[in-house]
Amino acid sequence: MNISHHLSDDTLQEYAASLLDASMEVVIACHLTYCPSCRNRADILDATAGALLESEQPTAVKTSAEQLMQKASCTDMDIVNKNAATEPQVSDVPRPLGRLLPAPLESLAWKRLAPGIKQYNLSKQHRKYGAFKLLHLAPGVVLSQHTHKDKELTLVLRGSYQDEIGRFKAGDIADLGDDVVHQPVVDTQESCIALIATQSPVQFSGVMGKLMQPFIGF
Repeated sequence: MNISHHLSDDTLQEYAASLLDASMEVVIACHLTYCPSCRNRADILDATAGALLESEQPTAVKTSAEQLMQKASCTDMDIVNKNAATEPQVSDVPRPLGRLLPAPLESLAWKRLAPGIKQYNLSKQHRKYGAFKLLHLAPGVVLSQHTHKDKELTLVLRGSYQDEIGRFKAGDIADLGDDVVHQPVVDTQESCIALIATQSPVQFSGVMGKLMQPFIGF
């Protein structure tokens, strides 16, 4: 698999330090199963973080451990199939996502949002705290132009799309901050399925996007 779009150094550093929420950790872990380059960088950062942790005074280590335990509790979100078995139930997606799904992608209970647009929520938290979902886009679909208040991660699982940043295909990840305005367009005859995690609702530029936002749930 030829990966063209990677995680930023800042995101990998936050991942190594367990500073991201559970949904973003899942998206990153899925991308790492595809991308040896990001996986190698993550291993280096993880080893560096471990060495720094060992060099701290005992009191600092204790505090860090408590923070990590709080992070692992996942109390900040309610993920679908939270009590799922350790081994993934679905094999057609990366293992970290497979643990959360009750069925293969084709058999999920997709919710229709608009012509050519369906979603499958992986979190029951209110959209003001961000989104964690699968998005299914039919060939030719053009999403409304939008930007972000915080971080957004989008990992392509199948198909492809293009926007102002470039073309994203299976395995590619869009690691976006609050300085990006874009409008994804599905650019082949294959549907595009993407795994998305955001930290806050997206900000749509057009009137139609703003009207659809309460229904889309971003």
